[in-house]
Amino acid sequence: MKKNVLINLVVIIVLLVAGLLVSKNDMRNYQRLMDRGNIQYGALIFPSRSQQSIPTALRKMQAHNLHDFQIYFIQKKNPDLSYVYMSKHLTKVPMNSGRYFSENDFASPIPFVVLGKDVYKNTYKPQTQPYFQMDNNYYSVIGSVGMTNTKKLNRHIFISISPNQYDKTQLKHYQIVVDGNILHHPQHLKQMQHILKAHHLYRSANKINNIHQTWWIRWGVTLFDLLALAIVVIILCWFAQVPMIQLLKNTPLRGDLLVDFQLGNWFKFFLTEAITFIIAAAIIFLKIPIISTRYMSLYLFTVFIVVNIIAAIRIFIVKQQKEWQD
Repeated sequence: MKKNVLINLVVIIVLLVAGLLVSKNDMRNYQRLMDRGNIQYGALIFPSRSQQSIPTALRKMQAHNLHDFQIYFIQKKNPDLSYVYMSKHLTKVPMNSGRYFSENDFASPIPFVVLGKDVYKNTYKPQTQPYFQMDNNYYSVIGSVGMTNTKKLNRHIFISISPNQYDKTQLKHYQIVVDGNILHHPQHLKQMQHILKAHHLYRSANKINNIHQTWWIRWGVTLFDLLALAIVVIILCWFAQVPMIQLLKNTPLRGDLLVDFQLGNWFKFFLTEAITFIIAAAIIFLKIPIISTRYMSLYLFTVFIVVNIIAAIRIFIVKQQKEWQD
């Protein structure tokens, strides 16, 4: 009994390590996502050689009633500068001070700036309002963004753009990235592609800001670590079943009595492991910061099911052996 309690305590510890791995991986992926200005991995890139200005393209989108999207115009010569426009789909990034863009900013004839915290240090502050100088113009800075270990976000420059502005920007000088609910509407994407004069589009956000975000980089190594921990849990539960299996092998019971005895022992094992996994899950979700809660829940549930299937198979094998002996 004491041996099984100790084994299940070790199982809880191993599952907590799995939770810590997922948490660490979540934070790493979140930092990378923030380095992309919170552009999702499935965002679409519209390569364009058009000479029309960004506000002109936005006015055409507005005329075609395109909405539920956010679009980034990332300057090719300086990938740390982006013009941003959002339509009903506002994505936030971690703020250090001030605020992020609002819907009013994307309708304003005047651009506003949100700076990475490293750039924000060098703003011009005649009084309380900081200004950012670019191309002999001064822009009002409304906020500072950034977090630890997000180098690209910390030095990025976000400038709001709207259909009501007029400037000399040309689409051909920018990498155009579209994100948001519009990705689920092919017809709207075709209209946007026509407006932007993009001959093709591709779903490859990996090139944004030169950050490679393949599936392997996001989850590959962590997945193998989680698999290794799952194997450790299965082995521990295997040893926890040893007294039960020995008891089943030595029992003189046969027939229906043996079946009832087997089911009773399996249920005790099932209940014990259920309590063990519930305790581990409670600690993980209450004490460890996890973003991928759905994946973590699926992992715990899958390992729990595998452990109990193995236990049931071992019990079934004992039953078969006894039938052959008879």
